[in-house]
Amino acid sequence: MILKRFYINILLRIFGILINCFAIAFVLVPQPDWFYFINLLIVLLIQVFLLVRSQNIMNKELDQLFDSLDCSDTTMSFMSKKRDTQFQNIYKRFDVIMERMQDLKIDSLQKNEYLTTLFEHINIGIISLSNNEIIKMMNSTAKKIVGKGNLNNLNDLREIDTALANAISGIKPDESKLVSIYRDGYLQHLTIRAAYLKFKKEEIKIISFQNIRGELDEREMEGWQKLIRVLTHELMNSAGPINSTISTLLEILTENTQTSGKVVEISPEIITDTIKGLKIIEERSKGMIDFVTRFRSLTLIPHPVFMQIDVDDLINNTMVLMHDEAEKAGVNLIYKTGYSNLYANADKGMLEQILINLIKNSFDALKNTDNPVVGISVWSDHNTAVYIDISDNGGGIPQEIQDKIFVPFYTTRKNGTGIGLSLSRQLANIQGGALALTKSTKDETIFTLKIKGE
Repeated sequence: MILKRFYINILLRIFGILINCFAIAFVLVPQPDWFYFINLLIVLLIQVFLLVRSQNIMNKELDQLFDSLDCSDTTMSFMSKKRDTQFQNIYKRFDVIMERMQDLKIDSLQKNEYLTTLFEHINIGIISLSNNEIIKMMNSTAKKIVGKGNLNNLNDLREIDTALANAISGIKPDESKLVSIYRDGYLQHLTIRAAYLKFKKEEIKIISFQNIRGELDEREMEGWQKLIRVLTHELMNSAGPINSTISTLLEILTENTQTSGKVVEISPEIITDTIKGLKIIEERSKGMIDFVTRFRSLTLIPHPVFMQIDVDDLINNTMVLMHDEAEKAGVNLIYKTGYSNLYANADKGMLEQILINLIKNSFDALKNTDNPVVGISVWSDHNTAVYIDISDNGGGIPQEIQDKIFVPFYTTRKNGTGIGLSLSRQLANIQGGALALTKSTKDETIFTLKIKGE
């Protein structure tokens, strides 16, 4: 033990004091010998002084050690003193503690420098706020996005952009918001996220936001290009036959017209061919009108009427509606869930429409499948959202077309309209939910509908 010599020294000093005390008692009884008494008393005082002095030395060294640690001063060396050899081992341990504290201090400074550099150079705006909305830290990207660097609190940001400040103030952990702001004459789209750190004396709110205008513009352009290709394809499918039929009719009638413009003779065959051509034009015109009507259905979606919905009742009612159609198609429609008493905040009619669209799509995908099964399952994400999975064993969706299935009017079916999935996704989005293809293999295809929990 590092204090072994110190303990032995203390015990010897105490033992010496006890012997001296017995000697003083011996010279006082039965007849006092004042000469010996005074000398022994002087020795006793010296012994007590030396004992107290040794304790004070250790107390002083401990006090210096604690003061150094409290002030984060790791430069002190105890071994350089060597005033008392009995404390040499203790001094060595003190120096080891100081060296480790110095290493921890250097390591902490290096990590702090690394994190500070990373904080400043990351391409995402970051702001940290205290409980009373005081801005504690703000990196260069955040200053650039906001347009001002010297901000003390959230009220200073409100003077620059109220919408951004309110979004930062109201955002909750793990929540994502999209805010649009104008900076230098340009519109910026920011995604905002929040995280909380709880310390002993305060709670820090960390806000990150990123300008995604470029990504949104790219996605928007890609969406327009896909839509234009589909529109062009549909219109050309109708315009081509109409144009060809009109050219044929003009050719037939021109051949039977004199230069004066008067018809010499119209045979029954010509009349029959003309009627057939007009019927073709009529059918294609009706097709174009139907296409425009379907296109309008995607753009004239009503506002949702939110209400509390029992998810079990919703699915059971939908299964009753689809029961006869499932029997005709020879499909086994199954509902399975391990959750109960799940409620959603959504538009009931819109949710039913989404489920019917997804189930019908599964029926179409199962036409050439042995033992066709459509499964409906429900699960919850900590009561913040409800998820409904529609699955089938129809062989999956080819990977090369998975990014096109939600494009309006895109379809691989001969008699398909191409608006079911697109409309369903729009109905989910306007309710604050989402619809996505979450799995597609040869054995199983799953579409997941996310809706707000109650």
